[in-house]
Amino acid sequence: MSEPLVLRNLLVYSAQIAVVAAVAAAAFPLFRPGSPAARLAYWQWVLAGCLLLPAAQGWKAPESASAAGIEITAGQTLPAGKPPAPSLPRERAALGLLGAGALARLGWLALGFWRLRALRRGARPLSGLGWIESWQARLGVRAEVAVSDRVPGPITFGMRRPRIFLPPGFLQASPAVQEAICCHELIHVRRRDWLFTVAEETVRALLWFHPAVWWLLGQVQLAREQTVDRETVRLTQDRERYVEALLSAAGTGLEPDLAPAPLFLRKRHLARRVSSILKENPMSPRRVRIHLAGAFALVFLGGSVAVWAFPLQAPATINSGARLLHQPPVEYPAAARAKGIQGAVVLELSVDEKGTVTDARVLSGPEDLRRAALEAVLKWHYAPDISLPAKLQATIEFRLPPLPPAGESSPPRAERPAEPPAVARVPAPTRDLGVLKQIRIAGLSPEASEDLLRRLPAREGERITADMVGQVQAMVKEVDGHLMVYWSENSGETTLLIALPPEGGMLQQRSFAVPAAAPSADTQRIRVGGNVQRANLLHSVQPAFPPLAKAARITGVVRLNVTLGREGTVQQIEVVSGHPLLVPPAMEAVRQWVYRPTLLNGQPVEVVTQVEVNFTLREEQP
Repeated sequence: MSEPLVLRNLLVYSAQIAVVAAVAAAAFPLFRPGSPAARLAYWQWVLAGCLLLPAAQGWKAPESASAAGIEITAGQTLPAGKPPAPSLPRERAALGLLGAGALARLGWLALGFWRLRALRRGARPLSGLGWIESWQARLGVRAEVAVSDRVPGPITFGMRRPRIFLPPGFLQASPAVQEAICCHELIHVRRRDWLFTVAEETVRALLWFHPAVWWLLGQVQLAREQTVDRETVRLTQDRERYVEALLSAAGTGLEPDLAPAPLFLRKRHLARRVSSILKENPMSPRRVRIHLAGAFALVFLGGSVAVWAFPLQAPATINSGARLLHQPPVEYPAAARAKGIQGAVVLELSVDEKGTVTDARVLSGPEDLRRAALEAVLKWHYAPDISLPAKLQATIEFRLPPLPPAGESSPPRAERPAEPPAVARVPAPTRDLGVLKQIRIAGLSPEASEDLLRRLPAREGERITADMVGQVQAMVKEVDGHLMVYWSENSGETTLLIALPPEGGMLQQRSFAVPAAAPSADTQRIRVGGNVQRANLLHSVQPAFPPLAKAARITGVVRLNVTLGREGTVQQIEVVSGHPLLVPPAMEAVRQWVYRPTLLNGQPVEVVTQVEVNFTLREEQP
C-alpha cells in the first residue's frame, strides 16, 4: 500500500474513531448505567469497537483502471502507459512523524517495564500484618506485598507473580486505612487488571496522536477504579474509612509515574471516585441491561454512519493472494463488440518463480473473447516476493455498455489514458551519455516502482557510462522480463524510461540519436532508396532473435530510417515500425553496419535511407 493511501486511510480511521467517541459520550448521560461495573463494560466495549472498526467494515474498492467495458476480477488493475505519481514528501514526512511518535511511546512503555524491574531490588517485604494473609485467603489470591521508597503511591503489577508495592507513608496510616488500601490492590490482582493496563498503554502508544483515544482510555481507567472502589467498600463494610484512605493518598503529593501499573489514585479522578462511593445505585440489574442496550444501539448507529461517511480505501488485491506488478489493458475484440458478445473468461495461469506468466489456458468463456483474454494474461507479471503457487486462476469479464433509452444518444466512449512519450533505447553506447536528468517508470504499481528505483544502479544527477547502461539493462530484466529500457540523450542530459512495450505492438515514429557530434551547418545530405543503398553495404551484422519473441513466435519486419555519415557509418536511426520486442535487436545490429561512402560531385555526403530487417523463425532454425 502506497504512502498516500496509508495516510488517507489513517485520517479516515481517525475520523471514524472521533465520530464513535462523540456518539458514545452523547449517549452516556442519556442511558447512564447505574453501577461502575456497567460503566466499565460500556467504555471497554466502545474502545474495542473503535479498534475493530477496520476489520468490521467493507473497504471501498478502487475504481477499475482497465479499459472501458472490461473488468479484471482476479487481479490488481494497474494502468499501463502513465507513470505512477510519486509519494509527496509531506505525506512521507507525516507518516514518519506518526511512526516516530509511536516508537517514542513504545520506548516510554519499555522504560516503564524496566522501572518495574528495578523497583524489586530496593523493595522491603511487608511482614507482621496478619490481616494481609487473611485478605489473600479470603480473595483467593497470592501476592508479594512490599514497601518501596521509589513509588508515588500503591501500585500493582505482574501476572504469574503479582506484586503490590506501597509507599513508606503507608506504614504511618491507621490500620483501617492500611487494610482498605491492601484490599483495593488485592482486588486488582484478582481481576488481573495489570494485563488490561498494559494493553491500554499499548493502544495509547500506537494511537498517540488521537485525543479521542486518550479520552476513552481515561474513561476506562476511571470506571475500573470506581468498580474496584465499590467492591472494596462491599467487602470491608467501612465506607468512611475507605474515603479517608483516598483522601490521605491525595494528600501525599502524588506525581505521575511512568511504570505501566494502575495507581491507587489519580488526583483528577478523586472527586468522581468519592462521589461514586457515596452515591447509592438504585438501578435494578434489568434496568441496567436495558440502559446498556440503548446506549450500545446508539453507538452502533453512530459507528455505521461513520463507516458509511468515511469509508476506508482498499488497494487492489488478487483473490489468490498473489500481487500483480503490472497488467496491460485488455482489448475488447471489435468483432465481439459488434456482435454484442459479452461475458466472463476464466483462465488458469502457470507462473514461474520470478512471477512471469509462462502459460495460460481458458477454462470457460465465450469463444470470441478467449483469444483477447489469453493475449492479455500472457503479459502479466506477479510479484515474486511471496510464495507463488504453480497455478493461479484469473477472471476477465467483458461487459458492453448498456443501451441508451429510446430517443437518447449513446454516451460518449471513455477515452483511454494517453500513452507516455516513449524514447528509443540507445544500444550499447561507446561513450558516456552525460548526466542522468530524469528516471521515469511507467506501467508498474507504486510499490513496484519504488522497489525498482531502489535497486537501480543509476541515480538522477549521476553521469551515465556505457558500463552503467549494461548494469541497468541487466537489473531491469532480472526484475521483470517484460519491461523495456529506453534512453534519450540531448545536450549532455539523459532521460531513462523503464516501461512496458507500447500497446498494440507497433512503435510510432520516434527519433533515436546515437551520441555523436552535431553536424555542421554546411553538411550536405541526400536521400537514397533502400534497395539502391543496399548495394553499397560493405559490412552487416545479423540481429539476434530475442528469446522472448521466439517463445511467443513473434515475427515481422522492422523498418528503420537510417542516416549515414560521410564515411559510411550509421549516425542516426529513426524507428518507422516494428514489434517492440524486435526493434532493439534490429537497431543494435544496424548500428554496426558500414556502407561505402556516397560521393556527390566527388565529395562524400551524408545519406538518408531506409533499412528493413526481417525476423523469421525459419532463419533461426539450424
